[in-house]
Amino acid sequence: MALLAPMAEQILLVDDNPANLKILYETLDGRGYRLLVADSGEKALAIARKSNPGLVLLDIMMPGMDGFEVCRQLKSASATAASSVIFLSALDDIESKVRGFDLGGVDYISKPFQVKEVLARVQTHLKIHLLERTLEARNRELRDLSRHMSRVAESEKHALARELHDELGGLLVALRMDIA
Repeated sequence: MALLAPMAEQILLVDDNPANLKILYETLDGRGYRLLVADSGEKALAIARKSNPGLVLLDIMMPGMDGFEVCRQLKSASATAASSVIFLSALDDIESKVRGFDLGGVDYISKPFQVKEVLARVQTHLKIHLLERTLEARNRELRDLSRHMSRVAESEKHALARELHDELGGLLVALRMDIA
């Protein structure tokens, strides 16, 4: 059986500033990722629902729907809840950072961002995301195996009980014959 090559991890880049999007795209392009781009919160949600990215790099201050609301909606939908969100923002006050984490963000990078920092954090969070998915798959396999083993044990218990009943029944008949 041939093994399939793993799919490229999808990263959704969300920023209303075209220059920031360009820098992010150029930073991550050619590194084996499938890059998706949105210039608004509404577009980001539509793309995320269709593509289920492993990671979202999300600006906070955008016209219309801000990044906090995008994150809240991503995390509240079962199809996108597992996507890791890294906030990118000029807001560097503690309240904004804590709010981002409270909404389900996994990291927070202050603007202006450094390319090396973005790369390091993207790699780290994609590795964590992959490990979480692998762990979930293993846990599902273990649950399935446990259910199977329980069914086998129950079946064996019933078979043993029937066998014991049959043998005891034969012994009782033999005892009755010896007594009579």
